[in-house]
Amino acid sequence: MGRPKVLIVDDNPSVVTQEKQMLSDFNFDIITAADGTEAIKKVTTEKPFLVLLDLILPKINGDAVCKYIKEHPELHDTAVIIVTSKDDPNYLERCFRSGCDAYVVKPLHKDDLNKKIRIIMQEKGLD
Repeated sequence: MGRPKVLIVDDNPSVVTQEKQMLSDFNFDIITAADGTEAIKKVTTEKPFLVLLDLILPKINGDAVCKYIKEHPELHDTAVIIVTSKDDPNYLERCFRSGCDAYVVKPLHKDDLNKKIRIIMQEKGLD
């Protein structure tokens, strides 16, 4: 088995770069997508163990992508961390209704993100 794959989904290239840098402590293969449609295609073909998913995306929003992942029989074990600038209880509820495993608010803090990823890795037996 190769290195664990992580899919970063964000339409802002600087956020993608930042998230890649934050994941540098891990030995992941990182793939990216810039919108919800591309995210669904990549998660279906690449089958990452984790998706870092922006909530507000072109074409299909992140919560709809998350719901697709969690309802798809071959993907429902894929962990999803929704990343958003929306620090609001209504958005938090929206994210968890979609089935996400965790939620982080931009601006991202490396320690917070890495802590959530380590918990997910332990749950998946990848630590």
